[in-house]
Amino acid sequence: MSVYLVADLGTSALRAAAIDAEGATLAAHSVPLAIASPAPGAAEADPETWWAALRDAFAHILKATPKPDAICLTGMTRGQIFLDAKGTVLRPAILWADTRATPLDIAIDNPAVAINPFHALARIAWVARAEPGIFARAATVIEPKDWLNHRLTGFIGADSVTAARFDAVPADAPHHHLIDLPRAEPWAKIGTVVSIPDLGGVPVFAGAMDTWAGAVGTGVVSPGQAYDVAGTTEQAGVLTATRVKARGLVDLPWTPGAFQAGGPTQAGGDALAWARDLVAKELDFEAAIALAATADPETAPLFVPYLAGERAPVWRADVRGTLIGLSREHKQADILFAAVEGVALALADIVAASGAAPSALRISGGGARSDFWCQVKADVLGIEVERPREVEAGLLGAAACAAFGLGHTPDFATAAARMNPVARVFRPDPAKAPLYAARRARYAGAKKYILGSG
Repeated sequence: MSVYLVADLGTSALRAAAIDAEGATLAAHSVPLAIASPAPGAAEADPETWWAALRDAFAHILKATPKPDAICLTGMTRGQIFLDAKGTVLRPAILWADTRATPLDIAIDNPAVAINPFHALARIAWVARAEPGIFARAATVIEPKDWLNHRLTGFIGADSVTAARFDAVPADAPHHHLIDLPRAEPWAKIGTVVSIPDLGGVPVFAGAMDTWAGAVGTGVVSPGQAYDVAGTTEQAGVLTATRVKARGLVDLPWTPGAFQAGGPTQAGGDALAWARDLVAKELDFEAAIALAATADPETAPLFVPYLAGERAPVWRADVRGTLIGLSREHKQADILFAAVEGVALALADIVAASGAAPSALRISGGGARSDFWCQVKADVLGIEVERPREVEAGLLGAAACAAFGLGHTPDFATAAARMNPVARVFRPDPAKAPLYAARRARYAGAKKYILGSG
């Protein structure tokens, strides 16, 4: 029996599991983690707590499972660990939520990959100003998952998917050398375990960021597919056969023969939470969605969900949302439906910006559990929405990566289909196609006005 030992490093917990070739979880363990905020705007963590959590989780799992065939990690991104020339950690890791840095004025045409306060180079520049002694000793800056790979194997590098976000940065940009690391494809073996005796000699594969693992774990690995990781905000993308340079989207290599154009929205479950708190605070989340399903799309108001600005493909923090066509006759259900539909319209924006025409969209994350929301997305996009058996698919994506890297399957599609097959398909309702074409047109007009006057 093939066994793949995988882990997902998040800000609040490290989750690990042993998964077999059919996608069954043989054992699992989670270790809580904490974020420190030693100063205003700071979000930091001690990487050694991640290493302790990984070892603890693996030790628990190994009590119940045989020695694995391989290890593959995934995890949060946009974090920085500063290492000296010997690979020693110089300071606490800077996490994705840290806001102390400022943008760098380096000409990059695409706002999706501009050097904003969350970019590695902006954080490095902040350390150079605020902690010059630390900066003077820095030889490498790596991502959290890659640091755990380093502790497992000794390899210092990055995966080719996550690091591709730096491709637009000029080679002569300040501090570029600190992030110019060797790159390994996620399914490439980077070494064997040298630091945990019970796992000694087990091959380790590079893995990639959590969004990639989540999408791959649902089977989004081939050109013509699209994905939506539906959470508090959403991560979405379209796979193409060639690398697409679309303004407002992040373009990345994905799997053999496939590239991604996509990015995160600012709207998702948070938009529905806002609407619920506004008009139906007495309802829980499921009840709010059920009430939204009773609204009539023909007469419901239209919502542009820029409550806190918008990321892909707009990248404007200053814009704000709007409800269009609101009348005295509208009720709670209408407002809730507008929020559900608005999130789907923001998702459609990413698909449209890619210039591609995907055959289907594979959905995952907490928002995927709502049948109604999946159907609205199918109707708004005009394509099938496929929901896999397991909607929290990051660990399955890491396991599929290991299986493919070992040659246990001929391709990613086979691995993912075995581990996490499609459980339900939501097909767009042909009778509603004219209605949603008209509502998409109204949304586009409202968006044009907002962006022109924001």
